[in-house]
Amino acid sequence: MKIENKALREAYALLEKNTPLGKTDCGLVCNAVCCTDECGDSMELFPYEKELFKGTEGFDITDGEVPLLRCSGRCERYKRPLACRIYPLFPLVDTDEDGNEHIRVIYDPRATAACPLCAKRTKLDRRFVRAVRRAGKYLLTDSESAAYLKKTSDYLKELIKLEVMLNG
Repeated sequence: MKIENKALREAYALLEKNTPLGKTDCGLVCNAVCCTDECGDSMELFPYEKELFKGTEGFDITDGEVPLLRCSGRCERYKRPLACRIYPLFPLVDTDEDGNEHIRVIYDPRATAACPLCAKRTKLDRRFVRAVRRAGKYLLTDSESAAYLKKTSDYLKELIKLEVMLNG
């Protein structure tokens, strides 16, 4: 898989071998529920990924405002899109009072229903968490990727607010 965009290439490289539980396959904990229809129909593609997966056997792309990728259920880690590589986390963009942008790694609230690591707030491998943060920083250096991160961050912040309101 040849990745032309430097920010995406760096993010992929950081997450090539880093996983939520270090050397343990987290899919063994839940029978890889995130790779099944139980988790949902698909994963969002980050900017530039649509071109990477177009025409790739075992993957289908649904076009829309954000392209969605559906897989056959099992794949080798090096073939996974970024959303799968960072799951169940997300590099959330926060802006401080001086207008500086920072990456804060959070459990993705969209993963809570499916991922037992997320639901139980399991302590994840710190190398994985750092890799997700660094990947987010790389993505912020590219305007299209940064726009996607910011838009998704705003959406996730609203989900978190709603969750707090509903759960007290």
